[in-house]
Amino acid sequence: MFGKRLQTLREAAGLTQKELGRMVNLSQQTIDHYEKGRSNPSIETINQLANIFKVSTDYLLGRTDFQIFEPGAEYEWPEAINVLRRAGRKPTPAERKRIARLMEVAIEEIQNDDQ
Repeated sequence: MFGKRLQTLREAAGLTQKELGRMVNLSQQTIDHYEKGRSNPSIETINQLANIFKVSTDYLLGRTDFQIFEPGAEYEWPEAINVLRRAGRKPTPAERKRIARLMEVAIEEIQNDDQ
């Protein structure tokens, strides 16, 4: 998952493996190995790559399907939904909407705290 996401992000940014390697002080061959799943990056490298592509480390590692959270955007809410799934049931559409509203309120509160 990591390798495919890295390749997709790199190509979308219009970077070659060599150019990306230079940005994180790695060789083109190392980037190629990451993309093909032959080796895994360090935590430091994962953080650098996430910062370069402006995505979360969870997205890079395949733990989530959305790159960053944006208030008001439509999501499938995989992380919040998984909490209910672990409880042994699938959330209803009404529960999904409630989860979305709760998250929006939480984000508004965080933004208000920052001001």
